[in-house]
Amino acid sequence: MPAGLGGRRLAGLALKPAAQATLASAPMAVRRLAIATLTLACAAPVITRLSRIDGMRFDFYLVFERLFAFNDHLQSLAMLAALLVALACRPARDATARLAAWMGEHPLSTAGLAFFGLALGALFICRAHPLSMDEYVPWMQAHAFAKGRGVLHYPPELLDLIVPPSFQGSFVLVDHTSGAATSVYWPGMALLFTPLVAFNLGWCLNPAFGALTLLLLHRLTSDAAGDTRAGGWAMLAALASPQFTVSAMTWYAMPGELALNLLFLWLLLKPRLTHAFAAGLVGGLCLIMHNPVPHALMAAPCLAWLLLDRARWLRLLGVLAGYVPLGLGVGIGWWLLKSGFGDAAAGASTAMGVVDMLGRVFVWPDSDVLAARWQATWKIWIWACPGLLLLPLLPRPRPLVERLLLAAFVLTFVFYLFVRFDQGHGWGYRYIHPVWGALPVVAGLWLARAEAWPQQWGRVILAAGLLATPVFLWQTQASVDRTLSFRFEPEGAGDWVVFVSQATGYYRGDLVQNADSPSQRLVLISHGERADRTLMARHFPTAAEVMKDSRGSAWRLPAGSLSTTPHPQR
Repeated sequence: MPAGLGGRRLAGLALKPAAQATLASAPMAVRRLAIATLTLACAAPVITRLSRIDGMRFDFYLVFERLFAFNDHLQSLAMLAALLVALACRPARDATARLAAWMGEHPLSTAGLAFFGLALGALFICRAHPLSMDEYVPWMQAHAFAKGRGVLHYPPELLDLIVPPSFQGSFVLVDHTSGAATSVYWPGMALLFTPLVAFNLGWCLNPAFGALTLLLLHRLTSDAAGDTRAGGWAMLAALASPQFTVSAMTWYAMPGELALNLLFLWLLLKPRLTHAFAAGLVGGLCLIMHNPVPHALMAAPCLAWLLLDRARWLRLLGVLAGYVPLGLGVGIGWWLLKSGFGDAAAGASTAMGVVDMLGRVFVWPDSDVLAARWQATWKIWIWACPGLLLLPLLPRPRPLVERLLLAAFVLTFVFYLFVRFDQGHGWGYRYIHPVWGALPVVAGLWLARAEAWPQQWGRVILAAGLLATPVFLWQTQASVDRTLSFRFEPEGAGDWVVFVSQATGYYRGDLVQNADSPSQRLVLISHGERADRTLMARHFPTAAEVMKDSRGSAWRLPAGSLSTTPHPQR
């Protein structure tokens, strides 16, 4: 191949085998889109690298900043490299187009294969383990529901070692008198986990939500475009974005909220009153998944659209009626139950208690919040196939489904400008995830109607996302494995008490997980070797220390020792 032709193909996009088209010959809109995408793809590794703090030890970064400065840096480089490869490699682009066409014609097969792949990822990438407290606490609550109770009971004298004090009130509500503990979150996710407790299959739930999301993306986009090809492009845009795939391998509530929000919208757009009521039922479940905000932000523009036309008021009433059983009945009942529980009871149910809670969550955006949202914006960019975030900016007529999804996306992003937290742990920007479906829907509608050049560019960005995804999976697995390496996983006969040292870095309290009680393993916070030995001599005098190092220690007890509540030796 002549050198000049090779250079032109690297810089441009070939439309036909014999064509020698370059980016310079593309329409102005496509050239601008390509230049903006390449510019931002080059900027992302620089932004992430500059966020590192000189002299800061890796394990003492706050997790949001650590993932942005290290994981996202390497991942943004991978996405940039993949973008250049996709530009240069026509077979990859053509294969992407064929894959999208097949998905458009076979949505059920696509969803089934996706579930299988996501489930394997949940097992082998995320290790079938709820890594953060946001993931673990609904699983803990599900164990209580599986026993027909609203709380788990732990030994009262060990409660502060079983539930780290820094998590009490923020993730887990406790009663020091009885040893009871319950989730601070609303119960929807825990209720969905409950049938899976007996088989230890909690890791399957989000892959199932991921498969459902793909089907809904196909249905919403195909209906809006009147073309199944649009649905295929939307499905592929999601699968080419690690924000979607990696999140669907975790235990977070957000993948479920994304699926339920899309199902809510699909039902809402149907003209029949029964569909409106079903939309309300789905919305009610989404409201109580872990807190009502993610669905409320999705529902606000949808309900406003119903309200703006008198002809749609009956459907609006149907939706609101559908919210009553779960959204109001279960949600408010759960909130009232928690407000009178244990250590949180004093003042929690009063108006001042609610005001105090809101004051701890909402702030006027200061430099810290704005810095976190700046990084979050880059996370949205890095964790999607390159340029996906720019497609909503292209001026064109938009169908109703696209307008409603984009309104919810913008509303959600703006809302979290006033939230104190940076999200903590999470893959990509998980606060935006319940409405993230707007991006693949926009991509599907744009690509289905695009002329030759725009569609060629769409093939490039989706191929790049697919090529870069293995790096995101590798980095996610490495992060999970590193975190889990700081806790003993003893095996063998007998029951075990495991102490987790808190001196090796931040977030070691997340490893103190006791999802069931009683169980054959009790995981406790370590307060140092001397304190741990004193506690074991008092509560478990027959235990034998088997392992000990900087991570903590592991003690073997006779089988059945943990089946009854331990009491101090007198």
